Amino acid sequence: MQKRLILHIDMNSYFATCEQQANPFLRGKVVGVVAYMSPNGCIIASSKEAKKLGIKTGCLVKDAKKLCPEVVLIENEPAKYRSTTERIFNIFSDYTDRIEPYSIDEAFLDLTGYIKSWEQGEKITQEIKERIKAEVGEWLTSSCGLSWTRFLAKFASDICPKDSYLIIDSIPKMEQVFNSVKITEAWGIKTATERHLNRLGIFTLMDLKRHPVANLMQSFGKPGYYLWANANGIEIEGVRTQEELLPKSIGHSYCIPKQTNDPKYLSGILMKLCEKTGRRLRESNLQARGITAGYSLKYGGGFWQSHKTEDPLFTTQDIFKAAYKLIEPNWPQGKVYMLAVSVTRLQRFSGQLNLFYSPRQKNLTLALDKINDKFGEYTICSGTMWGTQDNAPDRVGFRKSVFIEEKKSAFTYE
Repeated sequence: MQKRLILHIDMNSYFATCEQQANPFLRGKVVGVVAYMSPNGCIIASSKEAKKLGIKTGCLVKDAKKLCPEVVLIENEPAKYRSTTERIFNIFSDYTDRIEPYSIDEAFLDLTGYIKSWEQGEKITQEIKERIKAEVGEWLTSSCGLSWTRFLAKFASDICPKDSYLIIDSIPKMEQVFNSVKITEAWGIKTATERHLNRLGIFTLMDLKRHPVANLMQSFGKPGYYLWANANGIEIEGVRTQEELLPKSIGHSYCIPKQTNDPKYLSGILMKLCEKTGRRLRESNLQARGITAGYSLKYGGGFWQSHKTEDPLFTTQDIFKAAYKLIEPNWPQGKVYMLAVSVTRLQRFSGQLNLFYSPRQKNLTLALDKINDKFGEYTICSGTMWGTQDNAPDRVGFRKSVFIEEKKSAFTYE
């Protein structure tokens, strides 16, 4: 049986690099992409020049300006990043039909069956990197990892230098790499997990590889087996296509600039968050049977509640009614600074409706989606949202899926 060949591709400094690709005057400069253009706004992506100065993801705008007064701050443009990702992912679909979009800037490609050797895999890796620069943008770089498990492929791309690749093609090569890095450089092992492992006498990846799996499972439960299997080159999940993956939840939150408990104002923002959530739900052809909604107060405290719904949620109106029903009996007495809603217990849209449910609302919602797709978001929207055009703007999610073009031609390699 042929050993699996899995390629992981991770775009470098993606949002910031997209901005530098779009505007050549930004190339070579310290660039930070922000969620909100305010002193307490957060850097969500920084260019390689910014990272060298300590301006990293999570850094506040005011702190970034202290580190580098000349930093160029740009409010994020989700449509730009999504369209760029679609072009990149469509290159991937020239090589395999098994693609897992792990996030908006990285993906796994299962090349098993399409290539027969590590040499071919290396050639494909180089070719993809060159095509991204030639067909999408010369300023866009990527780090790639090629191995026989999903974990090792991502681990390889994480530790290799930017704009390069690393191939882990054997157990000896895997052990060589394990001996050259810290245990926290492995995908899924952060500081808290490291402390737990240290208490078991595990300080390196080779320690983890040799540790009895029964002891790890006794200490960590099921994740203990995953840790052991990953360190021993055993595949667990494999590459899962977009169709095979179901998100655990879809939702949106918003930090409110006008901190208040005014019902009309908060209801408008809640409706907009429900519309954004509903649009993503329907784009993925999903329905939900759970709702979570709540708020955080300016001076501490808040309210959060989840509920399993009797009927599936699909339309924006259904989501809003379910969210409002949770919040309304516990309406905030103090000023609200953050409002959020998410749908859970997701499943594929079955098309089956409750006996007493009219299809008019569903059909109307789908028709409005088509109009807004063609003419722009919120071309037609609920009157409850009136006056919220500057609130809860579109934000790009790292886990948001993108369209991957289905290629009809067969995959051929030399």
